[in-house]
Amino acid sequence: MRKQENMRRWSRLGLLLLLAVAACTQSAIFNSAGNSPPGNAPASNGPVAEKSYASSSDKSIGSAPPDQWQPPPDPVDEDLPGTERISVLPAKVGECADTTITSITDRYGADLAPGPSKKGSNSGTIVRFSNSGVQVSLAKERAIARSQLFDKVNMCLVEIPKDCPAGDIRGRIYKTTNLRTGESWSLANDVRSCGA
Repeated sequence: MRKQENMRRWSRLGLLLLLAVAACTQSAIFNSAGNSPPGNAPASNGPVAEKSYASSSDKSIGSAPPDQWQPPPDPVDEDLPGTERISVLPAKVGECADTTITSITDRYGADLAPGPSKKGSNSGTIVRFSNSGVQVSLAKERAIARSQLFDKVNMCLVEIPKDCPAGDIRGRIYKTTNLRTGESWSLANDVRSCGA
């Protein structure tokens, strides 16, 4: 009986210690905004250790309304060896690039089922590529739902919105062809256009 009591005390003490360590390390990770470049943009020069993409102006996921929270951008200019992009994102209308599908989800991050959506529960589609490209739809795109991770695709830039501020690439429309299924879709890289 006494042995069980001692075991319970030690397990509680171990759990308390684990909780204390987690609480101490978590605040250090989330308070790394001091090294971030202005404007929430990745730094292009300098040591890798100084790069931080968090910004004190970013709202936390828990406190911001869904239409106002913006995740930090993907790092574009990494100086780490072995992290080069497989292909580049097309930059001019008419340019194409072969790339690979890395993620297929609905707009909330859940897996996209190939079957029909339940009535009134259309949560859209997001497909991500190995060249950091992304395409977003407010509707369920059946051609994307029939695609699979690691499918090779050909992605072509077909339209760039006019009068965009410098560096704002939202609203670009890409036509993507899945080389395995032969199906194509044309979608923008954001639900909003540039400047919005």
